[in-house]
Amino acid sequence: MTTTEPDVLDFPGAETLEAAGRVDPPSTSTVAAAQAAVREAVARDMAAVPRQGRGRVRRRSVVAALAVAAVTAAVLVYPTVSVDGGPPAASANAAAFLQHVADAAADGSKPATDVPYWKVRVRYTHPGGKADIQSTWFSRTAVILEQGPGGRDSGACRDGFCYFPEPRGMVWTIGKTKLTWDELGKLPTDPAALKTRLLGDSAGSTATTGNLYNSIVQLLATAPSSPQLRAALFEILAGMDGVRLVGPVKDSAGRQGTAVEWQGPELHHRLIVDPDTSDVLEHQEKGAVTGGAWLGTTYLSVGPAWKLG
Repeated sequence: MTTTEPDVLDFPGAETLEAAGRVDPPSTSTVAAAQAAVREAVARDMAAVPRQGRGRVRRRSVVAALAVAAVTAAVLVYPTVSVDGGPPAASANAAAFLQHVADAAADGSKPATDVPYWKVRVRYTHPGGKADIQSTWFSRTAVILEQGPGGRDSGACRDGFCYFPEPRGMVWTIGKTKLTWDELGKLPTDPAALKTRLLGDSAGSTATTGNLYNSIVQLLATAPSSPQLRAALFEILAGMDGVRLVGPVKDSAGRQGTAVEWQGPELHHRLIVDPDTSDVLEHQEKGAVTGGAWLGTTYLSVGPAWKLG
């Protein structure tokens, strides 16, 4: 039978690809990288679109990007290392990847607001490799820590828990401002307005840029932030100068994620996120104060809790 349909495998190297047969499906991080590469091209096309019209354009563009990325992910090698041995020119790649994570965050579920506690369980890595795990419950009136082994009951500690009352409730420090659990919901979710709010009245200094980064990590990793707030935070991070994409890595708990790095005023930072859920898996820091070693905070679990324990 004669057909006029084009041969979809009529391209250089097609025979080698066809001879390879079946291959294992790509990892989540590889797919995310492919999606990020496509989104970078989409972002350039959207640059001239007014912000109020971007929601509709992005939805259509994302569908196309996901379709292309699903096909290309298995053979894509993401350019995170430069050919001349220098640092990766990954600022654009990082921005595209973080925009992908922002979209994932926007599609996430809203955290429960009617629960008595917000529980954060982390593992801290100290110099020399020593690590310890700490569980903290945040309420609207106190910070409650899990008492360490051998601890004795006192005025602040009883039944294995230590209570530290907060007159205004649990607070997240944003620059020079402290926000309560309820005040988190009042933060703007437009990235530009949110950045202005986080910077406060001291925008422009190098130290303030470090404070901005730390505020973003804190709100993403430990706070009951809404999907819209999380998306805006990732968009701000995507626009920060010097953020570069590292690529697929595993955190200290062995979970697969994707890392981005940023050089701050005093410390080099590495943030490992799950590209599908936008969850922060681990935050690492390296500098003179750490002895040149990566020291990290691994977020083992973060979420609502109905009781202590």
